[in-house]
Amino acid sequence: MKLAQLIAETGEQEAVIQVLCHLLGADRTTVFLLPEFSEEIAQQVRKYVDKYKKGTPLAYLLGYTYFYDRKFLVNKNVLVPRCDTEVLIELAEKKIIADSVMDELSRPYRILDLCCGSGIIGISLAYLTEWLQTKNSHARYEITTADISQAALAVTKANAKLHGVDLHLVQSDLFTNILGQYDLIVCNPPYVRTGDIGVEDKRVLKEPRIALNGGLDGLYYYRRIMATVQEHLRPEGMLMFEVGYDQASQVHDIAENYGFHHIKIYKDLANHDRVVTMEL
Repeated sequence: MKLAQLIAETGEQEAVIQVLCHLLGADRTTVFLLPEFSEEIAQQVRKYVDKYKKGTPLAYLLGYTYFYDRKFLVNKNVLVPRCDTEVLIELAEKKIIADSVMDELSRPYRILDLCCGSGIIGISLAYLTEWLQTKNSHARYEITTADISQAALAVTKANAKLHGVDLHLVQSDLFTNILGQYDLIVCNPPYVRTGDIGVEDKRVLKEPRIALNGGLDGLYYYRRIMATVQEHLRPEGMLMFEVGYDQASQVHDIAENYGFHHIKIYKDLANHDRVVTMEL
């Protein structure tokens, strides 16, 4: 069977391509260049795509997805990574690089990935800190990933092993079990309004509700975090949030009410407000 035939039959171009890459262990270019493939392979693709069309995220069916050009394991216990989070990571990377240049780092530079889910933020930042250490052997970095869900932490642990990075994992309801202070706290908390879950995409209903539900107004966790973060943020330290596309101004106002300053809002590639950063 030819690729174009299977796409026409299923009506799902991207899903078909990703499944074929998975089944054949091939990249996209190779799949596009295949003159044809067996009916056995086609039947397997149909089974995957059928489950996908019935509402299961493709990443759960494959057991992994790609984020920031890296492969990450995922399952029903964690959210499927979204490209929106890349903006948060890029800003965190800039902050870490700037601090590393400006400070001799006589002590460990501590980073906390709060509400870590599958660990994509902490692991992505670990790639940067490992590179920075090759430039300055005296620099030391510690990355802690924390989540209330033990099942989510198991995914983070598996991803850390996959990528060969060193993380400190903590099961914690926000700061309940977090010790000490951090130079940078990065967080992509649950921020979907309770009534909006699954409205735009029914596949979201297959993802863990605990990682989505931000309360009636979507701001519950921002308030909780900003109310209790003070003792965990070092002087000159920074708190970074991913936010929903229409929440930045409200998160900005909450930050002001809790005494934060240097509050800044950054947009994603779709020109939506996506990240809010602040200092105490």
